[in-house]
Parts: sequence; C-alpha cells; structure tokens
Amino acid sequence: MTIDIQHKHASHVIIIEGQAFRANDSGMWDLTDIWRALKLPKGKQPGKWVDTKKAKTLEQTGNIGSLNKGRAGSVTQATKRATLAYAGWVSDEFEGMVYDAFEAILEMPEVALIVADKMRSKGNHHSAAIFERHVFNDRCDWKSLKIPHKNTQKGLHAAVAKGNLTPARAAQLGLKAI
Repeated sequence: MTIDIQHKHASHVIIIEGQAFRANDSGMWDLTDIWRALKLPKGKQPGKWVDTKKAKTLEQTGNIGSLNKGRAGSVTQATKRATLAYAGWVSDEFEGMVYDAFEAILEMPEVALIVADKMRSKGNHHSAAIFERHVFNDRCDWKSLKIPHKNTQKGLHAAVAKGNLTPARAAQLGLKAI
C-alpha cells in the first residue's frame, strides 16, 4: 500500500508579472521556468545561483532540487524559502515581486481561513484566532458600521447587532458572549 502525501504548497499558484506558476506535488516551484518565462537576465540563471553559498545551504536542507544538474536542459526546483532567496539574488525589485506573489496567496480570504483551520488543528488556537480576526478586519468596512472598536468585544457585539456578522462567526473571532 502506498500513501500519496502532497506538500502543503502543492498546486499553489503564484502570479508574477501576469504569469502564473504552479508548485509541483512536492511544493516546489520551477525556477528555470520562472527564469525563462519572465526573460530574466542570462547571468541570473538558476543554474548559476545554485553554486552560491546560500543556495548550497538551502540545497543541503532540501529546499532546492536540481534535475539534470550541470547539463543543458537542467531544471532547478525550489521551495518558497529558496524561491525568495533566488529572487533576492536576481535583484531587489524581483525579490519584491516574488514576495508579493506569495503574500497574495495568503491574502485570499478562502486560503487564509484554511490556514487558520490548519493552525488550529495543530493546537495553535490563539494564533489562529488572531489570524482570523486580521482577515476579518481587512475585509470589514468598519467606517460604514460606525464602529471605532473593530477588534474588541464591543466591536464584535456591534457587528452582530447590525447584522454584519453572524453570532457563530463572531464567536470564532473571539466574541465571548452575546
């Protein structure tokens, strides 16, 4: 019997300059594909980066994998951490774009709530509640509610009273009593 376990980043998509890149089942992005698709400078090929001290350290910890290393057609695959390190090696501007692409994944409410559920399942209830409140605060139009106490018991009570938040959701966000 074999068990097919996918990495937590498997099939995640990042979008850089309008180009979509998907992680493989191991949660790794193809740096060579990113380099080619975005027409990054020839001197910034992933194959050249993997010879740096930082990349070698990341490779030793399983954050980088190379296929056909040293040959034409070689492919460098990297975890999120290594992809960000590669982007920083390419340029500060490119690092910012890649960082923003990864952050965009978490800014999607449906993804953020899944992350919070995962945090809770690992016993990190307090951190999950803070994360959920953060997502809720970002999505809620507190000015139109005329509630200056957004992330407080008073604010959550007011949001429930105005029908902008269900009692169940308010309890998930930390409301102690209705």
